[in-house]
Amino acid sequence: MIAAFARTLREWAYGPFALRGENEFEALAQELLSVQESERARIAADLHDDIGQQLAAIKFSLDDALAGLAGRLNEAEREMLEAIAGRVSEAIEETRRISMDLRPPMLDDLGVTYAIDWFCSGLRAIYKHIGLRHDICAQEDAVPRETKIVVFRILQEACNNACKYSGASEMVVRFETDAEGMRLQVADNGVGFDPEAVQQAGLGFGLRSMRERALLTGGQIRIVSRPGAGTRVLAEWPLQAV
Repeated sequence: MIAAFARTLREWAYGPFALRGENEFEALAQELLSVQESERARIAADLHDDIGQQLAAIKFSLDDALAGLAGRLNEAEREMLEAIAGRVSEAIEETRRISMDLRPPMLDDLGVTYAIDWFCSGLRAIYKHIGLRHDICAQEDAVPRETKIVVFRILQEACNNACKYSGASEMVVRFETDAEGMRLQVADNGVGFDPEAVQQAGLGFGLRSMRERALLTGGQIRIVSRPGAGTRVLAEWPLQAV
């Protein structure tokens, strides 16, 4: 569904029935983002409610079988069943992780500040070699509902890029709101890169995605980086957009 909508958007924007104005294009782009988030939420719910529950039932049955057969299994049989139960537990955790990445429920239930705290805590648990500090100086009610998911997606993209590709040993995340607006910053001390060269080479899909999400909610993104000097991603929304 998302791919079909994207094709239609391109056809309307550049084809014989080109859009008549920037506002019309932005409205369609916002609709595409909305469709993407709805699809993510549906898949996350299916993973949790269907696959996750099925795996949990399998794990319960295995544990029950192991308890019921205690003393009747030889060591090799017991070890085999315990290994299977362990693999099922790993599958449950992986399913839960994917579901949470697709659409963390606390984003809707508890808000973006809580979601940022949860996400950064998860990164610290996975990337233990990176010293990650995060600072939240934001009022939840100062962040518009439609902007919360955009802030979270930009955070995901910027942090995942830094953790996977920068080689950084230190990273700082800061999210704040004040009288001037709202700001999200992700900075690292990694290898850095040339943003213009990446964009010209057609390798900057993630960077474009962050920029488009910010622009469609009245914000902007600046990416400050150069080889050997780390990277800083700064997303800003002025007061009138908040």
